[in-house]
Amino acid sequence: MKPDIKTFEKAVITYRGNLSKVAKAFDVRRNTVGNWLREDEEFKVIVRDARMRLFDDCLDSANVISQGIAKRDEDGRFVSWIEKPDGNMIRYLLSTLGKEEGFGESLDVTTNGKDLVPQKVNINVVYNKKEDLELQNKETEVL
Repeated sequence: MKPDIKTFEKAVITYRGNLSKVAKAFDVRRNTVGNWLREDEEFKVIVRDARMRLFDDCLDSANVISQGIAKRDEDGRFVSWIEKPDGNMIRYLLSTLGKEEGFGESLDVTTNGKDLVPQKVNINVVYNKKEDLELQNKETEVL
């Protein structure tokens, strides 16, 4: 038996849009819940909203992963990393969420994605020993 809209919404929120768990809560098969969604636009909107809320939570977590978690002293100054920033997550967020701002994957069709001219890249390296500081800001040619 199909539940009323409020009962369905409560289950979907509880199980964060997981239709298998929603079906189990109502003691029906998952395809029955799918039929409810096809038959009733209100049910479909509830599931879509719950899944977008879950997506928003995932974005919050991805943001923390991309920026890292810093340990700070009582004055708020950086001491060390609890969890270092993840460059892959930063690249992923920029390439997916930043497409409208010009970030993302691009391919130079004239060279099939290969650079014909070597480019110079500045690499900043941080060393713990004072005698190694002269290596910082060394310019390296990338082929």
